Amino acid sequence: MSAFLVEALASKTGTPESGLRLILGQLAGYPIFLIHRNYFKKSSEWTQHLFFLTTGMFMSWWAIGEEALMHSCICVIATYLILRSLGGNFTAAMICFILNLSYLFIGYICNASRDYDITWTMPQCVICLRLIGLAMDVYDGTKKEEELSRDQKAGRLTEVPSLVECLSHSFFIGGYFVGPQFSMRKFKNYIEVNRTQDLPSPVAFGFKRLAIGWVYMIGHLIGSTFVPEAWVQTENFGQMNFLARTFWFSLWAKIILSKYIAAWLFAEGSCIISGIAYNGVDEATGEVKWNGMANVKLRVYEGAHKFQHLIDSFNINTNGWAASYIYKRLRFLNNKLYSQLGTLLFLAVWHGYHSGYFLTFANELLVMQVEKEFVAVWTKSPKAQALHEHPLGNIFCKVVGYLYVVTLLPHCFLPFPLLKFDKYWGPLWETRFIMYIIFGSWFLVRQPVKSFLLPPKKQD
Repeated sequence: MSAFLVEALASKTGTPESGLRLILGQLAGYPIFLIHRNYFKKSSEWTQHLFFLTTGMFMSWWAIGEEALMHSCICVIATYLILRSLGGNFTAAMICFILNLSYLFIGYICNASRDYDITWTMPQCVICLRLIGLAMDVYDGTKKEEELSRDQKAGRLTEVPSLVECLSHSFFIGGYFVGPQFSMRKFKNYIEVNRTQDLPSPVAFGFKRLAIGWVYMIGHLIGSTFVPEAWVQTENFGQMNFLARTFWFSLWAKIILSKYIAAWLFAEGSCIISGIAYNGVDEATGEVKWNGMANVKLRVYEGAHKFQHLIDSFNINTNGWAASYIYKRLRFLNNKLYSQLGTLLFLAVWHGYHSGYFLTFANELLVMQVEKEFVAVWTKSPKAQALHEHPLGNIFCKVVGYLYVVTLLPHCFLPFPLLKFDKYWGPLWETRFIMYIIFGSWFLVRQPVKSFLLPPKKQD
């Protein structure tokens, strides 16, 4: 009966059934967590874990299929057995890292297609990071506290969690389909807070995030009818003049990114209602903060006038996970650029094997390196400081920065949704590789720009 209703609704709305099931699976978190708040919040840890485990497994099976449930269970159980048998040492952590990343990557190859498809690899990519993080947290628990960073201390586990805890952690419906990421330590603390503390209800705030998510989803659906994803491959794209193409190209990127923001807001809202988004108390106002599972900062994202603002405000939890578990652990390379390169390479492999992923993250490395160098010069420049001190000058700088981000973002993002070389090569050619010309030229003009913006060095 439910399959018939979903199929009819998909046909009526013109939405792929797999995509509709994914959205409904996410939205199921709202009634599930309302039931948990009313009937299971004060229950024993064992009861709460069983509740999250069973509800998550059922929604995994219903929304994605039995393959998703099977592959997720295989990886969770395998990771648990490795940690139990080897005691959570460095070898165990590395085996879990290689196992989970390889399993996911092979899954991408086995489900290969030319387009984005919703298969078991979608939730699996979330679980992959969660299990790698779990293994590293157990490994951190074997080390002395003075050897650990602040992040490692916050997530360390001094013993391997039970299999029920591992399954509950992985299948927690608020973060199963598209994230966000949260450590086992945070998950265990959350259940303990449920049992011992009475916090103000976050339900209204959770539904507010859900409503904002629907605004972005509706915007994506309506916008896609005017500027579909394949628009950049049409003759219309190549025949437009520069200004018209710039406008529609920027709108194209915004429309595609809106579906990711909507999915994250759906997930965040359910996590808020569950209570796992609890993030302490604001010292200034004394109010409880429920932003612990936020995956996007909307004001920063929509008003970004540097690409760094996009990094800081978009896919926050995944970026934070990569910083904590990959970037900071590559410190032995003694080079921030190498650590950044290693982190972006990991993220590209984690997304899949298509060349579009690797080119997108290479674009990010180029853009952030150039922007970082330019900002370092700009912030030290007396001329720039004088411009910012003038009210109109400061507004001018922000407007120029906003146009810079909005105009160049689609050029950087282009390979990501198109995936294949033969799909994104045409649009790159039509735009004459303008992004690479602009950012690549920095290495030629870097010295003249420094000479113009910075005062001459004093001679002894």
